[in-house]
Amino acid sequence: MTERGASDRTLVGLPFAKMTGSGNDFVFFDAREVPMSRVTQPEVIRAICNRHNGIGADGIVILEPLSAPSSARIHYYNSDGTSADLCGNATLCSTTMSVAMGLVAAGATLRLHTEAGEIRSRVVDDQPQITLPSVSDTRADVDIELVSGERRIGFTVAGIPHLVLLCDDADAVDVATRGPELRHHPILGAAGANVNWVSSRPDGTWRYRTFERGVEGETLACGTGAVATGTLLATWGMAVSPVRIHSSSGRHLEVSLEAVCSAESGAPDWWLPTLRGEGRIVFRGRIATLFGT
Repeated sequence: MTERGASDRTLVGLPFAKMTGSGNDFVFFDAREVPMSRVTQPEVIRAICNRHNGIGADGIVILEPLSAPSSARIHYYNSDGTSADLCGNATLCSTTMSVAMGLVAAGATLRLHTEAGEIRSRVVDDQPQITLPSVSDTRADVDIELVSGERRIGFTVAGIPHLVLLCDDADAVDVATRGPELRHHPILGAAGANVNWVSSRPDGTWRYRTFERGVEGETLACGTGAVATGTLLATWGMAVSPVRIHSSSGRHLEVSLEAVCSAESGAPDWWLPTLRGEGRIVFRGRIATLFGT
Protein backbone atom coordinates (compact mmCIF):
# COMPACT_ATOMS: atom_id res chain seq x y z
CA MET A 1 0.00 0.00 0.00
CA THR A 2 1.43 3.38 -0.94
CA GLU A 3 1.17 6.29 1.49
CA ARG A 4 -1.15 8.13 -0.87
CA GLY A 5 -3.40 5.10 -0.83
CA ALA A 6 -3.27 4.78 2.94
CA SER A 7 -6.87 5.88 3.27
CA ASP A 8 -8.43 2.97 1.46
CA ARG A 9 -12.05 2.10 2.13
CA THR A 10 -11.16 -0.05 5.16
CA LEU A 11 -10.61 3.18 7.13
CA VAL A 12 -13.88 4.87 6.22
CA GLY A 13 -16.25 5.08 9.17
CA LEU A 14 -13.72 4.10 11.85
CA PRO A 15 -14.56 5.84 15.15
CA PHE A 16 -11.85 7.79 16.93
CA ALA A 17 -11.30 10.38 19.63
CA LYS A 18 -8.88 13.31 19.50
CA MET A 19 -7.12 13.91 22.82
CA THR A 20 -4.53 16.34 24.14
CA GLY A 21 -2.12 16.26 27.05
CA SER A 22 -0.88 19.82 27.47
CA GLY A 23 -0.81 20.22 23.68
CA ASN A 24 0.83 16.85 23.02
CA ASP A 25 -2.02 15.47 20.89
CA PHE A 26 -3.15 11.99 19.90
CA VAL A 27 -5.75 10.09 17.91
CA PHE A 28 -7.28 7.36 20.09
CA PHE A 29 -8.90 4.13 18.92
CA ASP A 30 -10.85 1.68 21.07
CA ALA A 31 -9.52 -1.82 20.28
CA ARG A 32 -13.02 -3.23 20.88
CA GLU A 33 -14.26 -1.25 17.87
CA VAL A 34 -11.19 -0.88 15.66
CA PRO A 35 -8.93 -3.87 14.86
CA MET A 36 -5.28 -2.91 15.36
CA SER A 37 -4.26 -4.24 11.95
CA ARG A 38 -6.37 -1.54 10.25
CA VAL A 39 -4.60 1.43 11.81
CA THR A 40 -1.04 0.37 12.68
CA GLN A 41 0.59 0.24 9.25
CA PRO A 42 3.19 3.06 9.10
CA GLU A 43 1.65 4.70 6.01
CA VAL A 44 -1.80 4.68 7.66
CA ILE A 45 -0.40 6.24 10.85
CA ARG A 46 1.35 8.96 8.86
CA ALA A 47 -1.85 9.70 6.94
CA ILE A 48 -3.94 9.91 10.12
CA CYS A 49 -1.40 12.14 11.89
CA ASN A 50 -0.89 14.46 8.91
CA ARG A 51 -1.93 17.93 10.07
CA HIS A 52 -3.04 19.11 6.62
CA ASN A 53 -4.68 16.10 4.97
CA GLY A 54 -5.49 13.96 8.00
CA ILE A 55 -6.82 14.31 11.53
CA GLY A 56 -3.49 15.65 12.82
CA ALA A 57 -1.60 14.36 15.85
CA ASP A 58 1.80 13.64 17.40
CA GLY A 59 0.87 9.95 17.52
CA ILE A 60 -1.91 7.39 17.72
CA VAL A 61 -3.02 5.17 20.60
CA ILE A 62 -4.98 1.94 20.44
CA LEU A 63 -6.37 1.31 23.92
CA GLU A 64 -7.05 -2.38 24.48
CA PRO A 65 -9.13 -3.44 27.52
CA LEU A 66 -7.73 -6.57 29.18
CA SER A 67 -9.55 -9.43 30.89
CA ALA A 68 -8.33 -8.45 34.37
CA PRO A 69 -10.52 -5.81 36.02
CA SER A 70 -9.41 -2.17 35.74
CA SER A 71 -6.63 -2.93 33.30
CA ALA A 72 -5.79 -2.07 29.70
CA ARG A 73 -2.87 -2.14 27.28
CA ILE A 74 -1.57 0.96 25.51
CA HIS A 75 -0.31 0.51 21.95
CA TYR A 76 1.46 3.76 21.06
CA TYR A 77 2.84 4.87 17.68
CA ASN A 78 4.67 8.07 16.80
CA SER A 79 3.46 10.19 13.90
CA ASP A 80 6.23 8.79 11.67
CA GLY A 81 4.78 5.29 12.07
CA THR A 82 7.31 3.94 14.57
CA SER A 83 6.22 2.36 17.85
CA ALA A 84 7.43 3.63 21.22
CA ASP A 85 7.76 1.86 24.55
CA LEU A 86 6.18 4.71 26.48
CA CYS A 87 4.63 8.14 26.06
CA GLY A 88 3.84 9.98 29.28
CA ASN A 89 1.15 12.29 27.94
CA ALA A 90 -0.47 9.46 25.98
CA THR A 91 -0.61 7.53 29.27
CA LEU A 92 -2.24 10.48 31.03
CA CYS A 93 -4.75 10.64 28.18
CA SER A 94 -5.28 6.87 28.37
CA THR A 95 -6.22 7.23 32.03
CA THR A 96 -8.91 9.77 31.17
CA MET A 97 -10.10 7.65 28.25
CA SER A 98 -10.29 4.50 30.39
CA VAL A 99 -12.74 6.27 32.69
CA ALA A 100 -14.74 7.47 29.66
CA MET A 101 -14.79 3.90 28.28
CA GLY A 102 -16.07 2.55 31.60
CA LEU A 103 -12.98 0.46 32.29
CA VAL A 104 -12.48 2.04 35.72
CA ALA A 105 -14.30 4.51 37.96
CA ALA A 106 -12.86 7.97 38.50
CA GLY A 107 -10.55 7.86 41.52
CA ALA A 108 -10.01 4.10 41.31
CA THR A 109 -6.61 2.63 40.43
CA LEU A 110 -6.08 1.56 36.83
CA ARG A 111 -3.34 -0.77 35.59
CA LEU A 112 -1.99 0.33 32.23
CA HIS A 113 0.37 -2.07 30.47
CA THR A 114 3.07 -0.59 28.24
CA GLU A 115 6.25 -1.86 26.62
CA ALA A 116 8.12 -0.05 29.43
CA GLY A 117 6.23 -1.92 32.13
CA GLU A 118 3.00 -1.64 34.09
CA ILE A 119 1.86 1.83 35.13
CA ARG A 120 -0.61 2.54 37.93
CA SER A 121 -2.83 5.53 37.31
CA ARG A 122 -6.03 7.22 38.43
CA VAL A 123 -8.02 10.40 37.95
CA VAL A 124 -7.72 12.76 40.93
CA ASP A 125 -9.79 15.97 41.03
CA ASP A 126 -10.60 15.56 37.31
CA GLN A 127 -6.91 15.31 36.37
CA PRO A 128 -5.02 12.10 35.50
CA GLN A 129 -2.02 11.04 37.53
CA ILE A 130 0.36 8.20 36.65
CA THR A 131 3.06 6.40 38.62
CA LEU A 132 5.83 5.51 36.21
CA PRO A 133 8.53 2.82 36.39
CA SER A 134 11.70 3.92 38.14
CA VAL A 135 13.95 6.27 36.20
CA SER A 136 17.19 4.49 35.25
CA ASP A 137 20.68 5.16 33.96
CA THR A 138 20.71 8.76 35.20
CA ARG A 139 23.96 10.58 34.38
CA ALA A 140 24.33 14.07 35.80
CA ASP A 141 26.77 14.98 33.03
CA VAL A 142 27.49 13.57 29.59
CA ASP A 143 30.39 14.34 27.27
CA ILE A 144 28.62 16.52 24.71
CA GLU A 145 29.95 19.96 23.83
CA LEU A 146 27.69 22.80 24.92
CA VAL A 147 26.88 25.86 22.82
CA SER A 148 26.14 29.42 23.83
CA GLY A 149 23.30 29.64 26.35
CA GLU A 150 23.62 25.99 27.47
CA ARG A 151 25.00 25.40 30.99
CA ARG A 152 24.84 21.68 31.68
CA ILE A 153 23.67 18.49 29.99
CA GLY A 154 22.61 15.20 31.55
CA PHE A 155 20.96 11.96 30.48
CA THR A 156 18.34 9.62 31.88
CA VAL A 157 15.90 6.93 30.77
CA ALA A 158 12.34 7.79 31.78
CA GLY A 159 10.75 4.89 29.94
CA ILE A 160 12.60 6.18 26.86
CA PRO A 161 16.01 7.94 26.67
CA HIS A 162 16.27 11.71 27.20
CA LEU A 163 18.94 14.37 27.15
CA VAL A 164 18.22 17.33 29.44
CA LEU A 165 20.01 20.65 28.99
CA LEU A 166 20.02 23.40 31.58
CA CYS A 167 20.04 26.69 29.68
CA ASP A 168 19.74 30.42 30.22
CA ASP A 169 16.41 30.76 28.41
CA ALA A 170 14.51 27.81 26.97
CA ASP A 171 12.39 30.16 24.85
CA ALA A 172 15.50 31.44 23.05
CA VAL A 173 16.74 27.98 21.95
CA ASP A 174 16.75 27.24 18.22
CA VAL A 175 15.12 23.83 18.71
CA ALA A 176 14.68 23.18 14.98
CA THR A 177 18.46 23.37 14.44
CA ARG A 178 19.91 22.20 17.74
CA GLY A 179 17.35 19.42 18.26
CA PRO A 180 18.38 17.12 15.38
CA GLU A 181 22.08 17.62 16.21
CA LEU A 182 21.60 16.32 19.75
CA ARG A 183 18.85 13.78 19.04
CA HIS A 184 21.27 11.91 16.71
CA HIS A 185 24.49 12.55 18.67
CA PRO A 186 26.92 9.61 18.28
CA ILE A 187 27.25 9.18 22.05
CA LEU A 188 23.58 8.07 22.14
CA GLY A 189 23.93 5.19 19.68
CA ALA A 190 21.59 4.38 16.81
CA ALA A 191 18.38 4.87 18.81
CA GLY A 192 19.17 8.46 19.78
CA ALA A 193 17.09 10.26 22.38
CA ASN A 194 14.53 12.96 23.00
CA VAL A 195 16.09 16.33 23.84
CA ASN A 196 14.80 18.75 26.50
CA TRP A 197 15.89 22.30 27.35
CA VAL A 198 14.96 23.77 30.73
CA SER A 199 15.39 27.18 32.34
CA SER A 200 14.19 28.67 35.62
CA ARG A 201 11.26 31.05 35.97
CA PRO A 202 11.06 33.95 38.45
CA ASP A 203 8.30 32.20 40.41
CA GLY A 204 10.50 29.17 41.18
CA THR A 205 8.95 26.91 38.53
CA TRP A 206 10.57 25.76 35.31
CA ARG A 207 10.09 26.22 31.56
CA TYR A 208 10.96 23.37 29.21
CA ARG A 209 10.86 22.54 25.51
CA THR A 210 11.25 19.15 23.84
CA PHE A 211 12.46 17.82 20.50
CA GLU A 212 10.87 14.37 20.15
CA ARG A 213 12.25 11.46 18.19
CA GLY A 214 9.55 9.75 16.13
CA VAL A 215 7.89 13.11 15.62
CA GLU A 216 11.28 14.54 14.54
CA GLY A 217 10.37 18.01 15.66
CA GLU A 218 9.35 20.08 18.65
CA THR A 219 6.12 19.13 20.41
CA LEU A 220 4.09 21.35 22.69
CA ALA A 221 4.71 19.00 25.62
CA CYS A 222 6.32 15.67 26.47
CA GLY A 223 5.33 13.71 29.57
CA THR A 224 8.43 11.53 29.82
CA GLY A 225 10.45 14.64 28.97
CA ALA A 226 8.94 16.40 31.98
CA VAL A 227 9.87 13.40 34.17
CA ALA A 228 13.41 13.36 32.77
CA THR A 229 13.73 17.11 33.29
CA GLY A 230 12.48 16.93 36.86
CA THR A 231 14.84 14.03 37.57
CA LEU A 232 17.92 15.87 36.29
CA LEU A 233 16.97 19.07 38.13
CA ALA A 234 16.70 17.03 41.34
CA THR A 235 19.96 15.20 40.58
CA TRP A 236 21.70 18.55 40.06
CA GLY A 237 20.31 19.78 43.39
CA MET A 238 18.36 22.57 41.70
CA ALA A 239 14.79 21.47 42.48
CA VAL A 240 12.87 19.51 45.08
CA SER A 241 9.76 17.42 44.60
CA PRO A 242 7.19 18.25 43.37
CA VAL A 243 8.70 19.98 40.33
CA ARG A 244 6.29 22.20 38.38
CA ILE A 245 7.24 22.41 34.71
CA HIS A 246 5.59 24.68 32.12
CA SER A 247 5.14 23.44 28.56
CA SER A 248 5.00 25.28 25.24
CA SER A 249 1.20 25.02 25.26
CA GLY A 250 1.07 27.23 28.36
CA ARG A 251 -0.08 24.33 30.53
CA HIS A 252 2.05 22.72 33.20
CA LEU A 253 2.95 19.23 34.34
CA GLU A 254 3.86 18.29 37.89
CA VAL A 255 6.58 15.72 38.58
CA SER A 256 6.80 14.15 42.04
CA LEU A 257 9.95 12.19 42.79
CA GLU A 258 10.58 9.64 45.52
CA ALA A 259 14.30 9.07 46.05
CA VAL A 260 15.53 5.53 46.71
CA CYS A 261 18.88 5.97 48.49
CA SER A 262 21.76 3.64 49.24
CA ALA A 263 22.57 2.99 52.89
CA GLU A 264 26.24 3.77 52.30
CA SER A 265 26.14 7.19 50.64
CA GLY A 266 22.64 8.39 51.36
CA ALA A 267 22.50 9.64 47.77
CA PRO A 268 19.65 8.58 45.47
CA ASP A 269 20.33 5.36 43.58
CA TRP A 270 17.22 5.96 41.49
CA TRP A 271 13.98 7.91 41.45
CA LEU A 272 10.35 6.76 41.47
CA PRO A 273 8.34 9.36 39.52
CA THR A 274 4.68 10.34 39.49
CA LEU A 275 3.41 12.59 36.70
CA ARG A 276 0.28 14.71 36.92
CA GLY A 277 -1.10 16.75 34.04
CA GLU A 278 -3.76 17.21 31.42
CA GLY A 279 -5.50 14.36 29.60
CA ARG A 280 -8.48 15.85 27.76
CA ILE A 281 -10.88 14.57 25.11
CA VAL A 282 -11.16 17.31 22.47
CA PHE A 283 -13.66 15.72 20.10
CA ARG A 284 -14.93 12.43 18.71
CA GLY A 285 -15.54 11.54 15.08
CA ARG A 286 -15.39 8.99 12.29
CA ILE A 287 -12.91 8.87 9.45
CA ALA A 288 -14.46 9.96 6.16
CA THR A 289 -11.53 10.45 3.77
CA LEU A 290 -7.78 10.93 3.91
CA PHE A 291 -5.75 12.29 0.98
CA GLY A 292 -9.00 12.91 -0.87
CA THR A 293 -9.93 9.26 -1.40
